[in-house]
Amino acid sequence: MKKLLIGVMVAGILVMTGLRDIHAEYSQILPLKIERVEALSKGSMALNAGLAYEVGREYQELEYDNIRLAPLGLRYGVGDSAEVGGFIAFSSNLDDDRNAPDESGLEGLTLFYKTVMNENFALQVGITFLGNDDVAPYANDGADLFVNIPMQRKISSGLLYGQFGYRIQGGDFDDTDYFNFGIGYGLNLDNNIGFNFELVGEGEHKGTRNTLELILGSNIPVDDKMRFAPYVSIGIYEDSPDVAIGGLLDYTF
Repeated sequence: MKKLLIGVMVAGILVMTGLRDIHAEYSQILPLKIERVEALSKGSMALNAGLAYEVGREYQELEYDNIRLAPLGLRYGVGDSAEVGGFIAFSSNLDDDRNAPDESGLEGLTLFYKTVMNENFALQVGITFLGNDDVAPYANDGADLFVNIPMQRKISSGLLYGQFGYRIQGGDFDDTDYFNFGIGYGLNLDNNIGFNFELVGEGEHKGTRNTLELILGSNIPVDDKMRFAPYVSIGIYEDSPDVAIGGLLDYTF
């Protein structure tokens, strides 16, 4: 089943990259859970909010559900090719098995800086702190430092994009570091609505083992300032949610 899902995604990319140009505007194609390459223009500000219900996560082979508010924060353009931002993330664990995670708390406050290196790559660095060390799947103790490289390439009528990152945890988890990664493809179905699918994962760390999930979603412009992106994800690795349903909201001031 896992190999089938990966095969479907790869086949989908090959099919869509072979489509002819339908005059889509690439600026309308935005990633879902993968960091975008573009930065806000100088003086612009955007609100980002996300909410998801995750079913069947696992930690040490014990199953739990999770309601996750992430991100909830702001971005601000500080130049023609740079932005700063901050957001919080909150998880509410609901245990299905005895001794499974059953805590609620802040995953942390994240502050970041992102600079666009060219039309294909950006560099993002940041810090996460003030989190709860008992909440799963993203426990925090002390200060976590991270670096992330978003990337993208225009292909046919769509956008192939991804990211690769590395995080060092602090405090009681200072012996833990891990990679995160993602690849996705976005395609405009018409002048307004876009369709995305993404494969995202991360290495083992405090609160979870390796995760990998397939995400299918859509970008729906509400007006010229607001975007709504509903999605559903299917877990491929055991510690990923079996199924998750969520949505992201972006509002530019």
